[in-house]
Amino acid sequence: MFYLLSIISLLFANMTPVPDPPKARLLVDIQNVTSRNGSVFVALFKPGKDFPEGKPIEGKKVEASASSVQIAFSVEPGNYALALFHDMNSNGKMDKNMFGIPKEPYGFSNDFRPKFSVPKFSDCQFSVGEGGRTVRINLEPF
Repeated sequence: MFYLLSIISLLFANMTPVPDPPKARLLVDIQNVTSRNGSVFVALFKPGKDFPEGKPIEGKKVEASASSVQIAFSVEPGNYALALFHDMNSNGKMDKNMFGIPKEPYGFSNDFRPKFSVPKFSDCQFSVGEGGRTVRINLEPF
């Protein structure tokens, strides 16, 4: 038993930790903020089935303090998509009418404008390299 424990402890002692992948800065530049009420909620997604209504890998909010606002993420280089909305009445959710059409301004990366259904990840996908990236999104008025 002593020999087995010695071998296991030697194996773990010689393991080098795997460094975290390098992070890049993703700056989201949000334009066309028409009201100074409430906050703009920004959801960041990696490829997958959750976009745009599922759980994002990270979400942030910024006060709607000017006609354009910015928010930054620290991400691993890769492919992403963004979904955002302006919560004008500060209730913490995207208000929709009885047909599911947004009643508050919203936007997606690539300034994608859906016609009759929610967009696919591929419609809004962009890449972030090691040097970072700035993505500009115009809020679509309701």
